[in-house]
Amino acid sequence: MGRLSMSNRLKLLPTVSVILLLIAVHSVLAGIRPSFNLDSCVWHATHIVLVETTSTDDVFTVEESWKGNLMTGDILELPALKPESDALPISRYPEGEPFDHTDEYGVSGRIPRQPLGSKMVLFLKRRQEQDTPLRAATYPAMSNWQPVYPYGGFKLSVIWIDNGQPFCFQQWMNPGPSSLSNCWQRSQMDLPRLNQRVRNVLQTQDALARIVELEDRGARAERLEEIVYKDVYDARLEALQALGKTGPSALPTIRKILDNPPVPYDSMDLIRAFEEAAGEDAGQELTERLRHDLAYWQATGHTLKKGWWNQDATPQAPLREKYDETIQLIRALDHVRYRPAARTAAELRDLWISLPQLNDASGLTQMAQECDQLVRHLRAK
Repeated sequence: MGRLSMSNRLKLLPTVSVILLLIAVHSVLAGIRPSFNLDSCVWHATHIVLVETTSTDDVFTVEESWKGNLMTGDILELPALKPESDALPISRYPEGEPFDHTDEYGVSGRIPRQPLGSKMVLFLKRRQEQDTPLRAATYPAMSNWQPVYPYGGFKLSVIWIDNGQPFCFQQWMNPGPSSLSNCWQRSQMDLPRLNQRVRNVLQTQDALARIVELEDRGARAERLEEIVYKDVYDARLEALQALGKTGPSALPTIRKILDNPPVPYDSMDLIRAFEEAAGEDAGQELTERLRHDLAYWQATGHTLKKGWWNQDATPQAPLREKYDETIQLIRALDHVRYRPAARTAAELRDLWISLPQLNDASGLTQMAQECDQLVRHLRAK
């Protein structure tokens, strides 16, 4: 059977942000289909088990428990993982690249029929009494178990192991279907590497759970900073949320993170934490940071050439990071309606529209527009 070459995998490998977007967005929107994401499944599953297939298509035997309280030898019945009558094992899939299978109802879009004793890794959530009626009705045949993400079904909660290699459902090209293909995430995986990554994510999750219980808020903030720089997106998100809830004691830590953002970086959650931690002083703190950013653009803007946005498209591109931070600060100030921020916002707007390379009509005019909107709102207050 033909397999996707390493060079082609590297060309097709989505960035972390794209992978997360695929997980987060419903499959009917804009042609984006759900894709399996290992770290997110590990983070949100209540139980993770390595199982073997049995002579009954939808019954599996637990071989190892990686998370949760299931035991070796336990039996799981999951009707949603029952292959269709004409399903094929992965070893008999037609040769070709995963994105060549354009028919999502064809062989690559179906649950495979693996040989007796084949291994699978299941990421499960035990049904809770407080589950919404809609979620409970989605999987009426499963009284105890649900997939991690209800909209994607069990396809996004399973890794199939074939010839020692993991396979999962992913959308390799948009537009295109979610098809079962070699599960290439971060690096080429086999079962031991997969198990190690699961352990690493769980260790981070356990560490975060202990940190948020610390009574010393200053110590808690310092330890949360460590989690922010971990390479687990869900850990970073929850750590930032915890920083916001920590209150003013977290402000020095948040300022440090603003000056040295993690990679990849989305400033929205950090600025939201900044605003929450500052509490009643949010307007003043946000405005002070906006002045800091204004000084940055005053020093940098005139040195840039038109098209600077695309000169460095890496996840850690400093100019993109600063642009993202600045516009999120403006939006946060619009939320808190801190009137003294109007002057700084007006200065930034005037600077932006005075430099064509900043106010580039190809998409960067939004900064001046958001500043202008903030100024109007604050002066009308």
